[in-house]
Formats: sequence, structure tokens, C-alpha cells
Amino acid sequence: MSQPVKLSDSLVLDARMAAAVMERSIAAQVEFWARLGRTLENVATGQQMAELQQAGTLPLSEIIETVNEPSGRKRLSDYLDNRPFPRFSPHPKLANTFVREDSKGKKTIGRFKRGVFQPVATRRETAA
Repeated sequence: MSQPVKLSDSLVLDARMAAAVMERSIAAQVEFWARLGRTLENVATGQQMAELQQAGTLPLSEIIETVNEPSGRKRLSDYLDNRPFPRFSPHPKLANTFVREDSKGKKTIGRFKRGVFQPVATRRETAA
């Protein structure tokens, strides 16, 4: 038996955007998040739950609204700078090309083919 529930506009908007990506209905997305939260409460300690709540992630709708603003670019940069190695960034001059940086700072230019990074020779490498 289903029950009507009042949800905030921002939660519904976030659910709508996430549901579109995941190919779910809005209701299925909210139910998924509810099941995930219930599971998390069963396995996390009170301290872990408090830390997660204090982390204060932004709603997806707010992230999307600010993605092309300086605050959004800074948030993305901070996130990428804290990811484990290897790290990937778009090549500043070559389309569809990325720079892979390993933990020692070595940078390799390449492309992704079928989800696998493959180094490519640059003009400087082929001239040597």
C-alpha cells in the first residue's frame, strides 16, 4: 500500500535529475535513497553518521546551477585534487586528449579507447 508524502521542492528536483540519469522514476529514486540511508544507518556508527551529516554535501540541483561559475569550478578542482592517483585532466590544447598524472608527478598524454587509457605519441616524442 502506498502513502502520499510531502517532499521539499529541492529534494524532488534532485531526485528528478538523478532519476533521469539512472533511468528510474522520481518515486523509485527517492525509494532508492531511502533504502540506502536505512542500510547506512544499520552499518555506520553514530560518530560516522554525524561526520557524514557534517560533511554537508550540496544538493545536485545546486551543484548543477553553479557548475559554470567560479565556485563550481573551484569545487570541481578541489575534488579532483583530492582523488587518488592516477589523476586525469583534459589536455589544454588537444581535443579528446587527456593528461594522466601518476603519484610521482609523471605526466602522460593519451586518449581513452573503450574505457582504457592509451598513451599517444606527441610531436615532440616523434621528433626525438
